[in-house]
Amino acid sequence: MVNNHRILDENERARLEKIDIFQKLENGDWYCYSQEAQLQAIVKQSSRTLQAINHAAETDFDAGEEMLREFLPNFNKEAEIYFPIASIEYPQKLFVGSETFINSGLQIISAGKVTIGAHCFIGPNCQMCTPNHHVTDKMLRRQGWQYDAAITIGDDCWLGASVIILPGVSIGSNVVIGAGSVVTHDLPDNCMAAGNPARIKKHF
Repeated sequence: MVNNHRILDENERARLEKIDIFQKLENGDWYCYSQEAQLQAIVKQSSRTLQAINHAAETDFDAGEEMLREFLPNFNKEAEIYFPIASIEYPQKLFVGSETFINSGLQIISAGKVTIGAHCFIGPNCQMCTPNHHVTDKMLRRQGWQYDAAITIGDDCWLGASVIILPGVSIGSNVVIGAGSVVTHDLPDNCMAAGNPARIKKHF
C-alpha cells in the first residue's frame, strides 16, 4: 500500500512543473487533474467509447466484443469480459492475461497501471481504484491534486462480487477474496481473504 501522506510543498511543485504529465503518471508523481486537459480528454473519450460498446453489445454481443478489443489493446485474446462495463478510464493501462474471465460491471478508475494475471475469475461489479488524494489538506483535494499507484493481481485469483481493490495493492497468485471485501494491503500467494479491510482467513 502506498503512503498517502507524501509531501506536496513548494519545492515539490517546482520540481513537478518541469515534468511532462505522462512522465508524472509513470513516476507515480502528484499531478493536478483539474489542470490537465489531455487527461480529461482521455477519460471523457473512454467514457463515450464504453457507452457505445455497451450499447452495441445489447443487441450484438460479438460486435460489442470486437469494439472492446480495439479499445483495450492489452486485453489477451483468450480472456473474456461481460457487459455492461462501468468504467475503464485509461484503456492503455489495463493488462489482462490469458483465459481470465471478468463479469459485468467492472470499474477501473484513474491512470495507474492495472494488471490482472491469467486464469482469474473477477466477479460482477468489482472496482479497482488507483488514485490517491491528500488525506489532511482539503484545499489540495478541492484543487484536484492526486497521484496513482499501480494494482497487480496474480494468476489464478478469484475475486467475489463487488470486491474493491485500493491503490498500490499487489495480490499474489492463487488468492481468493470474499464478496464485498475491501483490499487495502498486499496479499501473498495461496490464501483466502475477506472483510473490510480484507484480512487473511486461510493459507492454502
